[in-house]
Amino acid sequence: MENCLYYEVQRINKLLKWFILLFLGAIPLISYAILFYLFTFKHNPFFLSKETYTFFTTGIIVILISILIIILFSSLKLEIFLNSEGIFFRLFPIQQKFRKITFAEVAFFTVRKFNPITEYGGWGIRYSIRGNGVAYTLSGNFGLQIELNNSRKVLIGTQNPDQILSSLLSLIPSKYISNKTRENNETN
Repeated sequence: MENCLYYEVQRINKLLKWFILLFLGAIPLISYAILFYLFTFKHNPFFLSKETYTFFTTGIIVILISILIIILFSSLKLEIFLNSEGIFFRLFPIQQKFRKITFAEVAFFTVRKFNPITEYGGWGIRYSIRGNGVAYTLSGNFGLQIELNNSRKVLIGTQNPDQILSSLLSLIPSKYISNKTRENNETN
């Protein structure tokens, strides 16, 4: 991150994070604990049968998967930074290394408002079925839309649309297309 002109870290919306953690983490753990309690005290706990081993093995798997889901969603973050070399971003811990888009690869860019659910089917790393390319988002509804020279499209979510736009305008002003110009080109 040498000569960083812009840096942003996004995390999942707290309400969405708690919803995911509750339904993918806590509910399976609580359900298993209740079943364990009922199974252990309704049956002889010293009598170990095939069903008992299967039950305990399944429970351990459920607990491990729930813990992994909780750790994943708790540590999930989208990092973006700009410097004179290009645009760098990653969705950690899914992507360990930053993905780099050099300014030479950029045909044009804009900062726009978007709907993550209708355009990309949600948050995270998403591919659009509507031809909008790939999106890297965690929260919010503003993004840096980039069209590359090979006609591929990338949208990177941002919480600070004005700051990322001003940083990019200081680096590559000739590749900026305003939303109004873009809409006029799409209708013609």
